[in-house]
Amino acid sequence: MKVILLGSTGFIGKEVLDQCLKNPAITSLIALSRRDLPGEAANPKLTVVIIEDFKLYPDSVLEQLKGADACIWSIGTYNWDPVVELEYPEAFQEALLKVVDVKKTFTYVYLGGAFTEPDQEKTLWFYSEGRRVRGLAQTKFLEFGKQNRNVKTYVVRPAGVLPGDGNALLGYLLPTVSVRRLAAVMVDLAANGGSEQVVVNKVIVKRGRELLMKQK
Repeated sequence: MKVILLGSTGFIGKEVLDQCLKNPAITSLIALSRRDLPGEAANPKLTVVIIEDFKLYPDSVLEQLKGADACIWSIGTYNWDPVVELEYPEAFQEALLKVVDVKKTFTYVYLGGAFTEPDQEKTLWFYSEGRRVRGLAQTKFLEFGKQNRNVKTYVVRPAGVLPGDGNALLGYLLPTVSVRRLAAVMVDLAANGGSEQVVVNKVIVKRGRELLMKQK
């Protein structure tokens, strides 16, 4: 299968990239990136497409996306920049509709967050602006799936994401998930779909553990 990945240079995206390249079901991976990925350049199933502006998708880029079966969106910001969080995915989705084969199901996985808030009127006591921006982005993403019936959308909502395999003590004290488990779930959703459209942290933890055990 052919998968599109956005956000391949970020903390989570790097792990998603690695697991996509290791997944035998994924035969072609198109990474849209602002810079090259020299560490993975030798992998024959990876094609890096350089994007200068994630709001613009020229015909040369669209040509590379044709025939894709799934997409993983792992672009995000720590300061909840509305341009990145809202305008980037909207521009990409417009471009996606130009190349998606309407005769088959296209799977679209979006990286959200556990504390984002879709209700724009709800009173919030911490990180209110950012949680609303990410919540609105999630709502718009799900609406995109509803408006395009051949697009199957999934949102993963991790809590605190820890490097590597995580920290057992922190995982016990706080809602967290290791980046490896999170990436495993995102890649599995892209390749195989899932029963839940919105995947919460405790499900990510459990499912990620199962997926990583199968890889051993």
